Amino acid sequence: MEVLIDCYFDRLFEGMERSSLASRHRRRQLVKFFSDVINSCAEAEELDKADVCERIVRAALRYHTISMAENGLVCMLGKFHNVLYVAAKLCYDWKLENNALVAKILDDMFYCEKTFERIFVGAIFGTRVTHFLTGWKSDFDDRDDNIKALIYFLDHAADARLEFFCQSISSQRRFIDVPMESYGQVLPLRVAVQHGAPDILLVMLRYGASTAMDDIPPEPLEILLARLDEFEEASQCPAALLLCLRILLRTVPVVELKVPEHLVEGCGSPKVLVYEQYPNLELWDVIPAERSGRKPAELKHLSRCRIRQCLYDNYALPHGIRHLPIPTRLQDYVDLLED
Repeated sequence: MEVLIDCYFDRLFEGMERSSLASRHRRRQLVKFFSDVINSCAEAEELDKADVCERIVRAALRYHTISMAENGLVCMLGKFHNVLYVAAKLCYDWKLENNALVAKILDDMFYCEKTFERIFVGAIFGTRVTHFLTGWKSDFDDRDDNIKALIYFLDHAADARLEFFCQSISSQRRFIDVPMESYGQVLPLRVAVQHGAPDILLVMLRYGASTAMDDIPPEPLEILLARLDEFEEASQCPAALLLCLRILLRTVPVVELKVPEHLVEGCGSPKVLVYEQYPNLELWDVIPAERSGRKPAELKHLSRCRIRQCLYDNYALPHGIRHLPIPTRLQDYVDLLED
């Protein structure tokens, strides 16, 4: 059956124009076509639908690999590359559990693009805004569907312990922390903070997104504090930004702000506490005294930070939390679902 699928795949793509899969509509048509093939083959030959889907996804990966091999290991983009997004949509739609296969799709995407922004932008902005920002329309139905798809790929990336070498910053990064090229090489977490989207911010943090790995200052927390400090009183602060701050504060023992390099010598320290830089935010009770540095952080919170770091080191966020021998309420606390 694999041979038949491969041959059919080659014939189908041979008649397509190079730009044929640039349109979301055309990619969706192809996904629907393959879904119909999956249903038909499964019923006719009494096969498992997931097995048929896996064979089609492998054929898509084979097509991409061969097209690169024939071009000196350089991706020709167009339909030769966008077939990966057809494969990714099939994996998500049919909820394939083959971790090695999904990891291969992510590896191939990164090899050609050096970013995963096409997976992230729909979850952060929704399906319409992304087209105006990058010219790419997400393959998933709406923002909620994009978030579910992102979680699907986050799970597989964690299970496969994937890391990617980002040449622009000369370091290894996990899937959640690969910079977004079209957005100035900043991390997805920073884009979510700037957009003021607490729901996707919580998802990213639960999966271990870094709050301090962005090589382009200021850090996401500093951006948020600066925006809130622009208002004259607490009642004017947007609820979404305040919720973003609450969620971010669950991940840090104490808020420390970096001092610009040219001012370090005069300050005597590379960092200052938040109440020194933004006294109004403390007066408004926007930042608890335990996070601002006025009071020591609670042992419970420090324990949460340490446990999460251990789980992160073992690629066990967030699902490993549910295996901890602690009450469910404490599991929710460690999982950032409660203050």
